[in-house]
Amino acid sequence: LCFQAFLQMCNLPIQVICRPNAEYMSPSGKLPFIHVGNQVVSELGPIVQFVKAKGHSLSDGLDEVQKAEMKAYMELVNNMLLTAELYLQWCDDVTVEEITHPRYGSPYPWPLNRILSYQKQWEVRRKMKAIGWAGKTLEQVLEDVDQCCHALSQRLGTQPYFFNKQPTELDALVFGHLFTILTTQLITDELSEKVKNYSNLTAFCRRIEQQYFEGHDKDSSAIAARSSKRSALR
Repeated sequence: LCFQAFLQMCNLPIQVICRPNAEYMSPSGKLPFIHVGNQVVSELGPIVQFVKAKGHSLSDGLDEVQKAEMKAYMELVNNMLLTAELYLQWCDDVTVEEITHPRYGSPYPWPLNRILSYQKQWEVRRKMKAIGWAGKTLEQVLEDVDQCCHALSQRLGTQPYFFNKQPTELDALVFGHLFTILTTQLITDELSEKVKNYSNLTAFCRRIEQQYFEGHDKDSSAIAARSSKRSALR
């Protein structure tokens, strides 16, 4: 969703194609990735640079101080929200067994579905151990998410976007993660409730959804699949 929002904000055409082996098609093994002509570029950062090299940038109007601030907040989101999402999906035992394994393995037949799910779980837990998150409790993770949301809420304030009237890469990144948290079904709603505590963040998500997704070829957009939970943003 970060990637889709970014391209929509750049007013660039996009066709979303779902593939069960998408991770294995990506040059880095991570999602998202784009296929443009004979080039394949993966992950949001390199995609932003690729698009910028083609003459499209959302942050050209920012001065150097603002660009540094934007990058700092993007690092915060990646270090806190993304890591928390991975923790909830792959390190909370109940969520893993009841939601993550069935969801992740659904495109594959047995026993491949279980093998690939356990392989992914092992990869994520190894990463959590490397960054010092493996020993955290769920309460500690939720507190980290709350602190991140508080910082984002303070920076956004009453502005429509994080840097006043025009969206930047930060807006696309924050939207992608917050909207996912608000609309993804988990065992409990504790994670989404942390976001809902900040009314300006939920209003921000709703505003971007309306402006950049509603009426934009919903059949090809992954955001359409989340329509049943959009009431969370209203």
